[in-house]
Amino acid sequence: MPMMFMLFMKFDFLSVLTLSSIIFTTFILMFSFTQILSSFSFFFYDMLSFSMIILTLISFILIMLSSFNPKTTFPFISCICATLLICFSASNTILFYIMFETVLIPTLLIITMESKSPERLQAGIYLLLYTIFGSLPLLIGLLWYSNFSSFPFINSTLPNFNYPLVFLLAFLVKLPMFFMHLWLPKAHVEAPLEGSMILAAILLKLGGYGMIRIIPTLLLNFYSIKFLLISIGISGAIFTSLNCIRQKDIKALIAYSSVAHMGLVIAAISSLKPIGISSAILMMIAHGLSSSSLFFLVTILYNQTHSRNIMVFKSLIILFPNITLWLFIFLAINFSAPPSFNMISETMIISSLSHLDILNLIILFLAIMFTATFSVVLYANISHNISHSHLPTHNPPHKIFLSLSLHAIPIILISTKTENFMMLF
Repeated sequence: MPMMFMLFMKFDFLSVLTLSSIIFTTFILMFSFTQILSSFSFFFYDMLSFSMIILTLISFILIMLSSFNPKTTFPFISCICATLLICFSASNTILFYIMFETVLIPTLLIITMESKSPERLQAGIYLLLYTIFGSLPLLIGLLWYSNFSSFPFINSTLPNFNYPLVFLLAFLVKLPMFFMHLWLPKAHVEAPLEGSMILAAILLKLGGYGMIRIIPTLLLNFYSIKFLLISIGISGAIFTSLNCIRQKDIKALIAYSSVAHMGLVIAAISSLKPIGISSAILMMIAHGLSSSSLFFLVTILYNQTHSRNIMVFKSLIILFPNITLWLFIFLAINFSAPPSFNMISETMIISSLSHLDILNLIILFLAIMFTATFSVVLYANISHNISHSHLPTHNPPHKIFLSLSLHAIPIILISTKTENFMMLF
């Protein structure tokens, strides 16, 4: 606590004000003032928004604990967090869209200003172009079908609308769906630690959250593309998992693994079954915690070895036994080893898609198998094999183990009481 107090005392007034706003919003949501919140027409509250808000706040704390340069990145992360809190509690579609796009600004700044990579500007352009052009159809559709005003997420329908992709494209790019995913590996590889963690933990989940909110308003119009999205989701999971196996950059590998897992999320949401929606929410939360911790571990390894090339990392179990143990734990969680709730979410996804024909079911099982394969191959390659004696062996700072433990605790708690957690949805 004294160390954390001294850390926050160094931040400027704007950062402290932003943090105070975040804490105040949290108290409103957590201490039963939901009637006050729901009395405003622009905001509403349910268990989906509450779970995303809690994930946002947990991720914010973990990122600030994990950061090696908190003073410069705190304002950006605070702005992202505050914007996400409004976005996840917005009932008005135009307000949601504004916050959905506003979060791009601090994300772009943290990649282009805080990263030391020479290709950071290219990554920023990829991020900007994909998200802006993907979101323009959503804005046009919202304005056109609401007579240039707005409509609430809840209990709204858009009848006689034959182009549901207009509303879904922005969310499919943000997740991202296969074919629209090229910006994500680029942004992850060039982003600093804080940028990678916030992307993996929260920003990708905006796409899934938006899909869950907007699909009920499309009614029967969504059925015309339902099976298309399911097929692309599970096929994309296979292709990106195979791409993970051939990756040499460990950070790019984890980025592509996010695309694979989000493909399963798209398929689960598109099933339109309650168990599919619940499994998608569970997988988004599980992926947010496990993927964030993996990016943190990769950054630690980079700081120790000054390389992200998998071919350099050999026999890490001898050189860095503590880090290797944590890497094994989070890779096991990432490939849904029991009893993690990642495994439970994948089992529920299979159940939600059990109505598919035999060919699609085979593809689904292959997708789940390949998402586990690259994690096993990665661990085998970097922890064993021939030792490279030229790698430095000095111990990493002790604060990293606090951050890793705090990543693991929510996963363990939810894994032990998954049935109670799922009753909320």
